[in-house]
Amino acid sequence: MTASVCVVGAGPRGTALVERIVANAPQRRIDVHVVDPHPPGGGHVWQPDQPGHLLMNTVAADTTLFTDDSVRCAGPVVPGPSLYEWARRIARDGHRDPAVLDEAVRTLPWSHPTRRFHGRYLAWAYDRAKAAAPEWITIHEHRTRAVALTEDAAGRQIVALEDGSGPLAVDAVILALGHTDLEPTAEQEAYARFAADHGLFYGPPANPLDASLDAVPPGAPLLVRGLGMNFFDHMSLLTTGRGGRFDHDGERLRYRPSGREPVLYAGSRRGVPYLARGDYGRMPPVVPARYFDDAAVARLRAAGPVDFRAEVWPLIAKETAAVYYDVLIREKPTAFAMRAERFREQFDALPWEDPAMAELIGSAFPDPAVHLDFAALYRPLDGVPLDREPVHETVQTLVRADLAQARDARRSPLKNAMTALGATRGPVRRLVAHGGLTGRSHRRDLDGWFQGFAASVASGPPAGRVHELLALADAGLMRFAGPDLTVTADPAAGVFLGSSPRTGADPVEAPAFLEAHLPPPDLGRTADPLLRRLRADGACRPYRIPTPGGPVYQTRGMDVAEGSFRIIDARGREHPRRFALGIPIESVDWLTAMGAKPASNAAMLVQADAVARAALTVR
Repeated sequence: MTASVCVVGAGPRGTALVERIVANAPQRRIDVHVVDPHPPGGGHVWQPDQPGHLLMNTVAADTTLFTDDSVRCAGPVVPGPSLYEWARRIARDGHRDPAVLDEAVRTLPWSHPTRRFHGRYLAWAYDRAKAAAPEWITIHEHRTRAVALTEDAAGRQIVALEDGSGPLAVDAVILALGHTDLEPTAEQEAYARFAADHGLFYGPPANPLDASLDAVPPGAPLLVRGLGMNFFDHMSLLTTGRGGRFDHDGERLRYRPSGREPVLYAGSRRGVPYLARGDYGRMPPVVPARYFDDAAVARLRAAGPVDFRAEVWPLIAKETAAVYYDVLIREKPTAFAMRAERFREQFDALPWEDPAMAELIGSAFPDPAVHLDFAALYRPLDGVPLDREPVHETVQTLVRADLAQARDARRSPLKNAMTALGATRGPVRRLVAHGGLTGRSHRRDLDGWFQGFAASVASGPPAGRVHELLALADAGLMRFAGPDLTVTADPAAGVFLGSSPRTGADPVEAPAFLEAHLPPPDLGRTADPLLRRLRADGACRPYRIPTPGGPVYQTRGMDVAEGSFRIIDARGREHPRRFALGIPIESVDWLTAMGAKPASNAAMLVQADAVARAALTVR
């Protein structure tokens, strides 16, 4: 009897699913349908033909698509090379594309490869999985979108395809979608109408590869809202992508413009770019957890749902601060006024929120300037009188100081501490999945604060990108516009106006405005036809998180069953033949966009194995 599975989405998660289906398949006829308008492997984000100046945010040795002995899954482990190991193979064996070979030769374990290089790796991983399929498995590729999912009287899943080549009738469907477009908000529609009426440019939130940046006029001011990772990709496309180049002049980096660049006036809620990732000249340090470890996660899960600020953040803060002060004691002993052993004993014994902890730190480090200040890290401009100090120069000074720390990361207490803070997101993910927090805390603390905070301080761009940002500022092509940037339309002048309420400066007049951030997952506003149809049919529902004695938080993510990842419909029923993983279920599985890291029991691979096995056993 023939079995059939349809995987909708052929990016990294879809590719992992195909590999796990092949690895787990019983010896019977199986048809696997892979549906995606983009080439399998990289999918939309990791297209192998994108510009070579766009970089990954993860280092090469921390990227894999293959199971190893750390992955606790029911299916067979099928080892494969990490991105770095794959690069070593190419450097040794050669490649038909000279650009791929050149990058492979230059790749170190701690390199940030280009996005297109990662795309090549993912395409290779997909091809390897396909080649490994035994003769009873046939993999069919459909280079189009799935636009509807229904079922027949026998329970077969009917997948309608945009190009009309379907429908596909299958036993099980797995949604492995990435970021999808959203229906515009009223504000975004107003911006778009104003731009169209006045011959201006407006770029809504989008993947930078999808933005119509050719319409941004050269030499003109461009208002940019957002200073996170999406911003740095847009920055590269609007400068290097327009023919400019960066040259080293001794220790200084200079930008040589092509004359086709706009002048970027960029701001955000914080008003400062994400902190640069530490450049350690080797793999970033891995420090064993001391306070927020597996035992702590298990304890909190058993007691849950918990309040993040009250019960989780103190453990994260203490974990991070322990690394910070350990490195500070090691690198700057003159700033320390106690015996190290006594300090560590007392630090271990005290809860982070205990007033005695602040007293201990104050007595151990008499100079307040060296204390770790989480609030200042998140909002460094809050205490600065920007109505009297020039915001551009103020931010530029902060960015230069951060870059200096990033370049000397081994000796930097801050960079080591932020690496440790970034590592706590793995335990947070395990803790908060499927209602580990109260709904109130999930909305207020996780979605409303920690997710953005952790990204801004621990998941920023490579140091080289920040160096380029400063070079653009030196060249007069980058201006920091301030925190809480607001953009309005001026119909009389026919321009966008950008201003920060903190600075008191005159608004910047610009013929172009770019929203430099990705659209968030949002089942209620998705423009994806398949998700919209499922929502309209009541075949899926938003994930809701209760608060004992309080309100229910209706998230923007799709609800799926714990463990099985079966889609839950509007009446609360798990569908036995429909599964979902990835970006659309972000609220259920926080930080689901995180890729797989070798030797880490990677959640993406554990989930792919479980769902692949379940889909193969559907009757």
